[in-house]
Amino acid sequence: MCEPVTLGLIAGAATSFGAVGAGATVAGVAGATATTAGLGAMQALALGASVGGTVMSAGSAYQQSQVAKQTAQSNAKMAEFQAQDVQKRGEEEAQAVQRRGVAIKSAQRVNLASKGLDLTYGTAADLQDQTDFFTQSDVATARTNAAKDAWAKRAMGANYQGQANAENPLMMAGGSLLGGAGQVADKWYRYSGKGA
Repeated sequence: MCEPVTLGLIAGAATSFGAVGAGATVAGVAGATATTAGLGAMQALALGASVGGTVMSAGSAYQQSQVAKQTAQSNAKMAEFQAQDVQKRGEEEAQAVQRRGVAIKSAQRVNLASKGLDLTYGTAADLQDQTDFFTQSDVATARTNAAKDAWAKRAMGANYQGQANAENPLMMAGGSLLGGAGQVADKWYRYSGKGA
């Protein structure tokens, strides 16, 4: 199957060459036909060029919309990869915070025990409890921050996917064809002397 631009070139050329002789038929953009009897060779060529240009414009609109759709889909995938990476790094940070907290608590226990304090009672126990509390608080903060960043990336990805879903290459090409069909019809009416 030919791409829209190639079809446009073929249609424009066929229309131009076929319209040069008296009584030739010009294929319209929407499949309609019109006789070109009485049109001059230059008018028929101009009409054919308009048809070809319209089809090429539709092909270009199709391709641009297709590229925009693919770009938006790629951006959505990249946003998901970024979200997964943010979550992974957040979990790694949470584990590193947990390890640092365990190391601090171990150092505290060694220090307190070397001073002959009971680790299960009073200030020594309170100090260890506070270390556990702040360690878990920092772990939760690391995970929460990662979750928020991942959510933001996924929201951005959803926006990109919405853009991709909104792109309709066939609609873009169809709109371009309809707009061009009106211009071709206007020229045909003017050239054939049927215009107002």
